[in-house]
Amino acid sequence: MIRFKVRQGTSSGLLALIALLGASGCGMFPSDPADPPVFGASVHGDTIVVKIPMCPTDEMKQVEVYDFDDVEHEKPRVVWSASGPTSASARTGLVILWSGEGFAQHSDEPGSSDVPPNFGVSYTGPGGDGRDDVFTLRTIEGADLEPGTYWTHDGPMTAQRIDAQLHCGE
Repeated sequence: MIRFKVRQGTSSGLLALIALLGASGCGMFPSDPADPPVFGASVHGDTIVVKIPMCPTDEMKQVEVYDFDDVEHEKPRVVWSASGPTSASARTGLVILWSGEGFAQHSDEPGSSDVPPNFGVSYTGPGGDGRDDVFTLRTIEGADLEPGTYWTHDGPMTAQRIDAQLHCGE
């Protein structure tokens, strides 16, 4: 994290620096776009696969699936989690929900009655930063997808297009 100490008379210099960075098209955080990137999801039988947008330099520490409609608790109820990605696919943001495949630790598979109709998927990086998105189970189950594509709020996308939303390295 970059911190600026503003002293009297230096605020114009700070504003000039911000304007310069914005005008140059150079982002200090290449994997943090202005518009939040959408995640992708697909259903294959009883398996839900989620593609989280990631840059090659991004690291995932943990992924959680939570009940988006849970209003009874201050923080929505987590129905499944996994941490410590061990496979290349998990490190690039490809998560097979409920299985724990590709992760060092994971919680037990929830019972079918515990899978919420609207669920959020969030990931956290080593520094505590991350992203999340929300899915409606019925929508992704009914999505007519070509092989290799995922349902997103912006329409079907491949894993490459999901990652490309981040403009990595630009």
